Amino acid sequence: MSEDSGFKILITNQSKKDRTIRLVIAIILILVNLVAAPSISQLLSMITLGVAGVLIFNTISGNCYIYRMLGINTCPLPES
Repeated sequence: MSEDSGFKILITNQSKKDRTIRLVIAIILILVNLVAAPSISQLLSMITLGVAGVLIFNTISGNCYIYRMLGINTCPLPES
């Protein structure tokens, strides 16, 4: 069985620009949550931290499962 056959779990499908934007949004969500924590509900706080966590995972792995389901790939094509 070759390495190319089968289902790969982590396939990089995000460009560096896309990953940077996701990281900035995640940091903003975390900071907003820290600043506004006393004034917002606990459910909203958990949702924002969950979304930030998913965005950070996407940034680190370079993989977005929503992009994968939709067939979107923002990575530049490799030069031949």
